[in-house]
Amino acid sequence: MSKKIKRLSNRRVSKNAKFFGFFLLIATGLLILIMGLRLLQIATLKRVNSHNLTTATRQAFMQEQMVAATRGRIFSTDGEVLADNSTVYDLYAVLDKNQFDGKKPKYVQDKKETAKKLSSVIDLSEDDILKRLDSNKLQVEFGTAGKGLNIDQYNKIKAMKLTGVGFIPQPARYYPNNRMASHIIGLTNSITNAFGKNTLNGILGIEDTRNKSLKGKDGVKDYLGNQVSQGQNQVKNGDNVTLTLDEKLQTTLENRMDVMFDGTKAKSATAVLMDSKTGKILAATQRPNFDPNSQDGLKDNWVNLLNQSTFEPGSTMKTITLAAAIQEGKWHPNDTYQSGSLNIDGGRIVDAFGQNEGVLTYREGYWRSSNVAFAHVEQSLGATTWKKYIDRFHFLEPTHSDLPNEASGSISFQQAIDQANTAYGQAINVTTLQLLQAYSAIANNGKEVKPYLVEKVADSKTGKTLYQGKTTTVGQPITAATAKEVRKYMTDVVNQETGTAKQYDLRDAGYQISAKTGTAQISENGRYLDGLNNDIHSVMTIVPEENPRFIMYVAVRQPKVFPDPNIQLTLNKVFRPVMLQALNDSKSAVKSKTNEVKLPQVTGQSIDDARGKLEKAGLRVAVVGSTGRVKTQSVSAGSYALKDQLIILKANGKTLLPNMDGWSLAEAQRYANETGFNLKTDGTGFITKQSMEAGQEVNGQSVVSVELKEKE
Repeated sequence: MSKKIKRLSNRRVSKNAKFFGFFLLIATGLLILIMGLRLLQIATLKRVNSHNLTTATRQAFMQEQMVAATRGRIFSTDGEVLADNSTVYDLYAVLDKNQFDGKKPKYVQDKKETAKKLSSVIDLSEDDILKRLDSNKLQVEFGTAGKGLNIDQYNKIKAMKLTGVGFIPQPARYYPNNRMASHIIGLTNSITNAFGKNTLNGILGIEDTRNKSLKGKDGVKDYLGNQVSQGQNQVKNGDNVTLTLDEKLQTTLENRMDVMFDGTKAKSATAVLMDSKTGKILAATQRPNFDPNSQDGLKDNWVNLLNQSTFEPGSTMKTITLAAAIQEGKWHPNDTYQSGSLNIDGGRIVDAFGQNEGVLTYREGYWRSSNVAFAHVEQSLGATTWKKYIDRFHFLEPTHSDLPNEASGSISFQQAIDQANTAYGQAINVTTLQLLQAYSAIANNGKEVKPYLVEKVADSKTGKTLYQGKTTTVGQPITAATAKEVRKYMTDVVNQETGTAKQYDLRDAGYQISAKTGTAQISENGRYLDGLNNDIHSVMTIVPEENPRFIMYVAVRQPKVFPDPNIQLTLNKVFRPVMLQALNDSKSAVKSKTNEVKLPQVTGQSIDDARGKLEKAGLRVAVVGSTGRVKTQSVSAGSYALKDQLIILKANGKTLLPNMDGWSLAEAQRYANETGFNLKTDGTGFITKQSMEAGQEVNGQSVVSVELKEKE
């Protein structure tokens, strides 16, 4: 029986085909619509999965087409280059054996020989280099030893013709004078910019504060490879910055500081020379410093001692207290006080020169740097008034003097003992720049000016000045009359035989200077350290006294070695050569006209001959003893004394009391100390009457009373 196959009807097949075709058409249409909408979205928004396609495309293009801006240079005020641009090289080695240039291998073949040769140039041992070359990586680098190679290292390695060894050039900064003013000029590091390229960024000193001007603006090339010459994509090279530093003065200062720092083995040291009239910093340095080219010495040495480090200034602060007292009418130079020590609310203030100097005038207390004297002065001012002058002189606030991260300082002022301590520079922390700024008011007849370091900023292409540094007056804390009077008292510190700054005397060069020394204790863990090798020794000078042009500050912190009999002699070896160079180079520094006498040698002469020679020179004479030849003179030969100054000579035999009419109390007390008699005083000012007649013998058992009166 034959089977019959049942066929589907053409009608049914046609119906299924049509249904499937319709479904496929709809699906295809939807897919096309979705893709079209997505493409439209991408084309409109130009974003895929939060990625900006325009930016990504632009960056990919610009990576190849970027035109890097050249960083501006830094100059001294006399045109010497202090910071310039150069190229350094990062070393790498290819280990991938599939790398060829045609048939020539482009990977390291002889690893041992390569390691041996590279170790002779970079600071990495042959074994360490070989370990890197034995790596399974396709390419290796050599850590910090292989980064930032200079041109000499680059040329040496290139000359070796080592297969597989290559270099990546990087922009770098070059400092021709190495360590000179390193904390002021500053430092850069290399960062990756928005285009994926390395560029320089300031991280210290002027390189930091003027980074925006120095770095310029990168540009791009157009599609034909030409630099864009206008618009936002135009390259703009960095501006040049000229500092106020004088390269010649800076060089002298650096050399003298090296000698002083090496000789004292100190923890740190600072020196600054400022134009007192303008506020320009002409030379400044610190120790330890660092080499910005190699970064040798930088590891623990990031702090700029000019503006970032605060310290208790010690007796240099007494000049500010003196100025406040004169301004307030509270300074009575011929009044007397008991030196040695003073108790205030359970605290004790002592004089560094000892406990046995007896009664002194306040004027002598200043030139001998008496803490007790200035504690009394602070008490006469009152804490509120004294704090007002601390603020008037702009302590406890930044100077904004072109350097980054400036400190403000601090003060302890709650207790009476702390208030008194601040008058002689303890219990208050200041910066070097704050101290210079305050002293500028004394040098400038009351006008306080801000220190500054940037002379100008100029377009590196056109030379057009974009910024000009200028003198900025920050206040007038005292009058011109007060400032002049302060400077006169500061000359005592230099001219008097017991003055603490007599080592800085420049009268032999024709200049009268004003100065104040400081010896500040250092506080650690809530207590002051003991010993002169745990102090900050300093001096602040104003030169010349009559029409000041320069202020110079030199300080050394915690010297381990004292190479001279007095630490001020050591500091003077920095001060004197730098200051004399500045004075000799200055057209406006006029040599001082002083009523001074260079002391002749009178020891070994008869009393009459010695007296006659000194009186002929315009000096007053008093003699301890009455027979024989002169054994000593109170001001040594070759030193300077003011005309009409009292010179005390020592001889043999009994002493006859001189006529002390018109003598100051300090002169009478000094003569009494030399002779041994007991001096009793009544009043202040100058002697008008003495209890024992002139010509009578005096000795250690004698008591002489004197009456004093201020001159009208």
